[in-house]
Amino acid sequence: MGPKTSSGFYLSKTSAALLALLLAVLFLALIILAALYARTKAPDPEEVHSEIHSNSVSLPLTSTPSSSMTPTPDTTGRPGIWDNLRLPKNLVPLHYDLELWPRMLPDSDDNYLLLGQVNITIQCVEKTDIVLLHSYLLNISRAELKVQKKGEDMDLVVERDWGQDPLYKHILRTDDTLPSPVERIGIKDLWVSEVHQYLVLELEGPLVAGGLYTLELDYQGFLSNDLQGLFLTHYKDLGMDKVLIASEMEPTSARTVYPCFDEPAFKATFKTRMVHNSSYVALSNMPAIAVSKREDVDGYMWTVTTFNTTLKMSTYITAFVICDFDYVNTTERGHEIRIWARKEVVQNGYADFARSIVGPLLSFMEDLLNITYPLQKTDFVALPYFGVGAMENWGLITFHEPSLIYNPKHKFRNSKALVCLITAHEIGHQWFGNLVTMKWWNDIWLNEGFASYMELLGASSVDCKLKLNEMFVMHSLANLLRSDSKRQLRALSVKEDDIHKTDNIVTFFDIVSYNKGAAFVRMLSTFLTEKLFLKGIRSYLKTFSFSNADQDELWDHLQMIIDDQEEVQLPASLKQIMDSWTWHEGIPLLTLNTSTGNLIQEQLKTASSNNITSNNNNTWIIPVSWMKNGVEQSIIWLNNQSSIFPELKITSDDDWILININITGYYRINYDGKNWNNIAKQLQKSHKVLPVVNRVQLIDNAFTLAKSGYIEYDAALGLTKYLEKEDEIIVWDTVLSHIMPERNPHINYITFPLIKKYILQRINPIYQHYASLIRSNFDETADDYLIHTTINNIFKTACSLGLQDCLDLAREMYSVMMDNSTNEIPYSVQNSITCYAISVGNEREWEFAWNIFNKSISEDHYDFDNEYLSQSLCCTKEPWLLQRYLHNILEIGNVHVALDVFQAMIKQDLGKYIAWDFLKENFDRIKDLVEGKDYLFQLLLPEFGYKAISDLHYQEIQQLINRTVTDRDSTLERLESNRKSTLEWTSLWNTKIYNWLQKNTDDSDF
Repeated sequence: MGPKTSSGFYLSKTSAALLALLLAVLFLALIILAALYARTKAPDPEEVHSEIHSNSVSLPLTSTPSSSMTPTPDTTGRPGIWDNLRLPKNLVPLHYDLELWPRMLPDSDDNYLLLGQVNITIQCVEKTDIVLLHSYLLNISRAELKVQKKGEDMDLVVERDWGQDPLYKHILRTDDTLPSPVERIGIKDLWVSEVHQYLVLELEGPLVAGGLYTLELDYQGFLSNDLQGLFLTHYKDLGMDKVLIASEMEPTSARTVYPCFDEPAFKATFKTRMVHNSSYVALSNMPAIAVSKREDVDGYMWTVTTFNTTLKMSTYITAFVICDFDYVNTTERGHEIRIWARKEVVQNGYADFARSIVGPLLSFMEDLLNITYPLQKTDFVALPYFGVGAMENWGLITFHEPSLIYNPKHKFRNSKALVCLITAHEIGHQWFGNLVTMKWWNDIWLNEGFASYMELLGASSVDCKLKLNEMFVMHSLANLLRSDSKRQLRALSVKEDDIHKTDNIVTFFDIVSYNKGAAFVRMLSTFLTEKLFLKGIRSYLKTFSFSNADQDELWDHLQMIIDDQEEVQLPASLKQIMDSWTWHEGIPLLTLNTSTGNLIQEQLKTASSNNITSNNNNTWIIPVSWMKNGVEQSIIWLNNQSSIFPELKITSDDDWILININITGYYRINYDGKNWNNIAKQLQKSHKVLPVVNRVQLIDNAFTLAKSGYIEYDAALGLTKYLEKEDEIIVWDTVLSHIMPERNPHINYITFPLIKKYILQRINPIYQHYASLIRSNFDETADDYLIHTTINNIFKTACSLGLQDCLDLAREMYSVMMDNSTNEIPYSVQNSITCYAISVGNEREWEFAWNIFNKSISEDHYDFDNEYLSQSLCCTKEPWLLQRYLHNILEIGNVHVALDVFQAMIKQDLGKYIAWDFLKENFDRIKDLVEGKDYLFQLLLPEFGYKAISDLHYQEIQQLINRTVTDRDSTLERLESNRKSTLEWTSLWNTKIYNWLQKNTDDSDF
């Protein structure tokens, strides 16, 4: 008599052997029939695996994406492991065998179908009877769980048909000698937990530690139209309408494409097949290894492209593209590199620049990090429409087209430098993010902060005109410091538990993770020295290759390198130092008293705060680099609220101290009045003794501190006296951002002549330098990123203050363009030149710009190449042309163009009144235009606050907000903030700055 089964049946050995033999024959017959069936009938797009297989769970399908793409949700509210945002660690995916069959033609409901099959090899780490994985907007049509390898003391449930009476389920013990034809785990229930986007499989029996299993799922979904997950877009190429399919999985969209363990720490290998139209090419992370044909029930032949198995990687960097693109290729150290783009882009040679830099960038990163790039091929794909600038998918890096493609005709658009920077960022991710990945999204800065730092190193390695320190300060640091000073930003580090739901994750892809993360990496590299930093990073990357790490593991690993040498000595452990930065929000302010050598730290109050006191008791461990009278000194550490450093004390009347050389530390600096004054004297005497980025820093710090009430404006303005000698355009850009903001205060008729005289006297030399280049050989500046991101401010300021040569130049260049439209104004000065040419011109100049702009817009189209004209057309001094402009825009009916035009017109002294009167008179028509988009009123109406000086005007705006905006409180708050800002600036300009200018403006020709 055989062993007793749990169902109460007994089988003799003879009966069991006979039964097993019959089952084996039946199983073999089923395999043969299935193979024959597959040859004659591939899955039909309208049928989508509707048959129910034995030993599997099937769920009904419908046709609407809002409901049909998920299995029946659980409505009982029963508690369980599915209530946690994080997956349990009892199951580990090892391998995905994935097939995707997306359709490029819509179904009867105008949806684009996605058919998929995925077999996931899973290892059980801890005994469980529940399988939990991610699935969102997918409808599961078949589910089977099979055994590959039995764990210790493991019972296997073998079903005949799912859902039948338990009497027909047979249990075979692992020590049973009878052959088991198919070993499956019975699935008791299959449902979706919508809160955290889980697919839940409740099993008849447990999975046992040590066992290997295969979860087979057939499913249906739809291609998205929001550039997330697997999406379809339409575009034009060679004058023809085209369609493509591409993917964007980060952070949590892989689960919308295939059921998976969609967390970065659940790395696995992937083998993918893509079924697609034969006239298209399919791309994925790995090279294609086979191409075959498949015939569907309608006799249509599809191409099946099979890709090689990937390296162990996270789900969010899996990638798929189906396109009708062309490519250019090259090799670098044996790696195949292809740049894919629209055919007309490739034919015109616009992909050639990317081809010339990606190989050297890969080699640079390999050499810098001393780790060979592990892939055989890498495809770089330029997508006409993409939701982000680029995505670092391993082996298939996707870009928004302008981020990868360089058109030499647009040489003044900074596009070459941007291609360098963005491409270097994504290539940096191949090591920081792909090879070594953060364990969870709270440490996303380990990906983005390091990649943002590496992008500057990489880009400057292939473009000598990208000066590293200047680029970092202007490209990454300046905006970060400005934001962190205006409104206290969050801490870089985030606890795992602080991410409560899936939608929270994307919010951490922000300026803090990218820019502040990069700033901290740069600071770390500086105080460790580049040599020691790179040694530690190389070891860290090798240790955690194809795995995951958190920031503590980074600190621990770098600490081992630090402990193995004596050259660099730190005041505390690296973890203590860096935790004092990454876990604290805001920005430190260091204040030096040079009479005593006392250095104090506090948290910088935000500009919106009315209290000078620090917001909290944060204490940072701060590396202080410094120079005395132009001579760099040894680094010192401030690890208390205050300390006295005798070396920071000055005794001579002319001595000066400068802290934070090249702004490698993330903090602002304040000095006593004597040191501010001595630095100002040094700038007037010989400004280049101070590094250029520190001249930027001094101006930015002084005006920020003055605005926040830490110092008087006299100290900040005193630093501007030397500017007539300043030829670095990034310094001027910083100056103008503070003293000539985009929204000028209401400067009265007494103050304006002084401002005009003071600024023009100093800006004229640098203006004349660039005006001469524009008139003669502006091409020599074509590849200088910093010039072309800042030069517009120089010309805008010179023209707005009435510098006659600037107005003449604007008129000349515009006139030449009117005579011959091929003579375009350089992109970097288009805005200012066109604006002031129209301003000093008449109807003819305005009409010419309007005709160009009008051709580039329609009700549902906006050519952003001509976006500058939407602003320039507002520069006319003719009221009737401004009124006509608004009427024309309203007639066209493009709501986004209308918003841009209104916002631009509000900034003009005349336009602000025209725009307000037009809005009131045509309010009903405008309201109809933005119907369902009242957020546009939330954006627009507070902008009038910058110009609402009278109480009556302000009350009118308030009343309109109350009539039109749903979120009234926050909109009114922004309105009040904007008005307050204007009133404060107006008061400041017409009192304190006026008094200082009276004392410091001498006679000149201006």
